Amino acid sequence: MSKHLKRAALTLVGAVAVTGLLLPATAQAATAPAPAATVASQQAGTMGTGWKTEIVVDAMGQIAGIIGNVLNDIRMEKDRPAFVHRQLDDTMKAYPNHNVMIINDNLNYSLDIQGVVANARVTQGSATYRVLAFKSGTIVNRGDGGWSNWGFGGWFDRNGGSVTFRG
Repeated sequence: MSKHLKRAALTLVGAVAVTGLLLPATAQAATAPAPAATVASQQAGTMGTGWKTEIVVDAMGQIAGIIGNVLNDIRMEKDRPAFVHRQLDDTMKAYPNHNVMIINDNLNYSLDIQGVVANARVTQGSATYRVLAFKSGTIVNRGDGGWSNWGFGGWFDRNGGSVTFRG
């Protein structure tokens, strides 16, 4: 999970906990329910071991949407490696006689590639990835490696963050 997303999630959870919307399961029973006039709807669920969420939505329904978006972003950050794997597999199937690179566009990287047949950008969570299918060349990743940030296939030689592809 990115540092900024983690900080936003912790800030949101802290703010929700301070306002009494998110409490440990043992303390939840001791809190009084919100006045009926301000309750538009309720959502209940669990967050980790020993935590229960009960979100009482304001009259405009804003809180549940904000929390839902943050929780969805957190889930999508965890799914980034699987996303890169799927994107690589799908692109390799679509361009079976080409080399393929999926790389987080926020990384510091350089390209020197030839015979490009696909060049697209796709988004997963807070990350945008560059999807490339090409004949040959070199890609140097000066940022973080791992399946959260890049994946590649084809005919290549790798030396750390530098990958040279053959046609």
